[in-house]
Amino acid sequence: MPPDGRTMVRKLAKIAFFIGLVAVIALSLLPQEILPETDTWDQLNHAMAYGVLAVVGGFGFKGWRSLLMVGLGLVVLGAGLELVQSATPGRDGSIADAVANLVGVALGSLALAGTNTLLRGRIGTRR
Repeated sequence: MPPDGRTMVRKLAKIAFFIGLVAVIALSLLPQEILPETDTWDQLNHAMAYGVLAVVGGFGFKGWRSLLMVGLGLVVLGAGLELVQSATPGRDGSIADAVANLVGVALGSLALAGTNTLLRGRIGTRR
């Protein structure tokens, strides 16, 4: 039996989530001098990366408990990577970056909750 659309989206989102996790971990641990320079504010980059991971992870896993675990896991990962960066030569851990990671997870989770509500038809329907 072929999977329905939701199952396919969930599977693709899980794959994208894990690829994103690997990318964030790699970019967090590579030496600073080989990373590309960006014109954006560093904390904005952190918030965007973790926000996208929260949204994609939310589409990949089913149920509020799973969504909570994705969010908490991302916050712990972000803080942990900042601690590891503090002990890594050529990298600097930052409380501001850890807070930006948390803000990204929170905003991504709120966006996901809004999207889920819209997809269920609770907003924008005529009564």
